[in-house]
Amino acid sequence: MEASAVAQKIAELEFLSAIPADSRGQIAEVYVDVSDVLRYEDGEAMINCGYLSFDTGLVLLEGTATLAWEDRDSIEITAPVLLGEMAQFKSADIRSATVRANGQTVGAQFYWHDLYAGARDSLSTEALQAFQEAVQQQSWERFQYKEILELPLISDLSEEVRIKVCRPLSTLSDMVQLKEIDTLFNQGSPCASTGYLLVDGKLKLLRKALQEVILTAPNIVGIFPNKSEKGTEWSATVMASGEATVLKFSWDDYTDQIVKVLGRDEQKDFVASMKKNAKKHFWH
Repeated sequence: MEASAVAQKIAELEFLSAIPADSRGQIAEVYVDVSDVLRYEDGEAMINCGYLSFDTGLVLLEGTATLAWEDRDSIEITAPVLLGEMAQFKSADIRSATVRANGQTVGAQFYWHDLYAGARDSLSTEALQAFQEAVQQQSWERFQYKEILELPLISDLSEEVRIKVCRPLSTLSDMVQLKEIDTLFNQGSPCASTGYLLVDGKLKLLRKALQEVILTAPNIVGIFPNKSEKGTEWSATVMASGEATVLKFSWDDYTDQIVKVLGRDEQKDFVASMKKNAKKHFWH
């Protein structure tokens, strides 16, 4: 497949559609420079569920493929489409789905690190920001746990601002699957700036000499409104009550992102909502 044809297909990616045509063309050229064009036979796995991603992404350039998960119905996708975008956010990302070619297909495989390095070298500041915003927006649209928008912690914010403050959590978090009585952390263990999002199932919160508390999704476990108020140890033990799914994240990394995505007034509203509603969640 000629480089010009690859660039044209990449420029047609839906998640880039809001970016001006000139910038889309420049972004497509960066993809071409850092990608290997691969051909796949019918039924061949392009991406395997459960495998490490090693920071790789893939653009389906020609043909169709089946996207299959273990816990939901499979779907058919048609070129051009970006796959593996979550790999850029985790150093040890595990693929969450399998992609198999339907008939002969063509894909462009790349490393996210190389793509962003090339983008920084080749794109204007405006084009680079637009590209990063587009990728993050697509990641949020594919994020499975949008129930976090209903967290009491941010209930005083407008829907627009709630989306802004939740979207970074879709890219900064590591998923942890818990089974009955699996322990998330123990009372007295270091907590640093760690937070957990309970996105599915229930957790038990246990303190010595106090009755257990059941936490239901969506919920946050471990609230640190600002860096000066960090605790050093967990004040309770938290374990699964049945199967549960939590997203582990760093408050330091998260607040660094919030400063970048919120305006000054939005930041004030966010802090006010946290101070008012933090007591509705487990502190630390």
